[in-house]
Amino acid sequence: MLPLLASRGDWLAAEFGIRPIISGIATRRQGYFIHHTGIDAALLAAASDPLNSFIEQAIHVENAEAFTNAGKTAGAQMLLELTTLNPTNGQPALMHIQSALSNNLDVVTANKGPVAFALTDLQALARSHHVQFRYESTVMDGLPVFNLAQFSLPAVGLQAFRAILNTTSSLVLGMIEQGYSLEEGIHRAQGLGVAEADPWYDLDGWDAVMKTTILANALLGGQLTPQQVEREGIRHLSTGAIRAAAQAGTPIRLVSQACLSNGVLVAEVRPRPISQDDILYVSKGTSSIISLQTEAMGTITLVEHEPLVLQTAYGVLSDLIAILRQRQPIRR
Repeated sequence: MLPLLASRGDWLAAEFGIRPIISGIATRRQGYFIHHTGIDAALLAAASDPLNSFIEQAIHVENAEAFTNAGKTAGAQMLLELTTLNPTNGQPALMHIQSALSNNLDVVTANKGPVAFALTDLQALARSHHVQFRYESTVMDGLPVFNLAQFSLPAVGLQAFRAILNTTSSLVLGMIEQGYSLEEGIHRAQGLGVAEADPWYDLDGWDAVMKTTILANALLGGQLTPQQVEREGIRHLSTGAIRAAAQAGTPIRLVSQACLSNGVLVAEVRPRPISQDDILYVSKGTSSIISLQTEAMGTITLVEHEPLVLQTAYGVLSDLIAILRQRQPIRR
């Protein structure tokens, strides 16, 4: 995230008259650190070891609440929350976000857990403190699913969606189809940086469940919890069945879907064979795809081709820009 943010410093200065300054960094291993005047993102990104360079100049604080309090005192206006997924309850990321919003900080997150478990509550907390909470990178990385729905498709009448959302499961299934083992597929996903810290969160369907919950609630007005999304992962699939399906021209992929029927919202995640006449068939390799069924615009399909970590970082940057655009007029 830091290199992308630093590389867009001149653009942000020209567009909004600001430059990104890093006031605090927190990691699971090192803890919480605040720099009371902040360090320019470009200068920090140029360091040989940006994290340790920041820590050497910063002050250690005890916990997340002290971190957000001190960050606000240091002049911070926004928290970027990028910690790993906890599919059980979204913690501790949920606590971090709540603390930041309560301290009148805008929040951008790429963490699916807090959004899946507490989207409505977090949006209400943000409104009560006159700040914004955005989460574009939680689903399909930098592809503007939520921004598209909010800014370009108002009152379109979204009714349902079908999607392939989990990159790791698609990669592992594809490699098994080519003759590799499950373990080799997992290792490849980890090497590309697309797997969760625990890759079984991907393969058992939890990552896709979180994304499906977020989409169902944000796009279809639901109030689902992840436990209400029917889940079936790919752990139980045999290599023989996976390869046979691919040879028959109907490769198996982990499919997410949700629909509104008579006011009732139903959502599920499960492996399904994808026929060649299915729009989801165009998703190849690690690509993600979502097909939206609407009243006013028919079916709209978005494809993200072969996403990597940079696309996730761009989704965070796009949320940052969306917040700035609503905070101040564009400079000309």
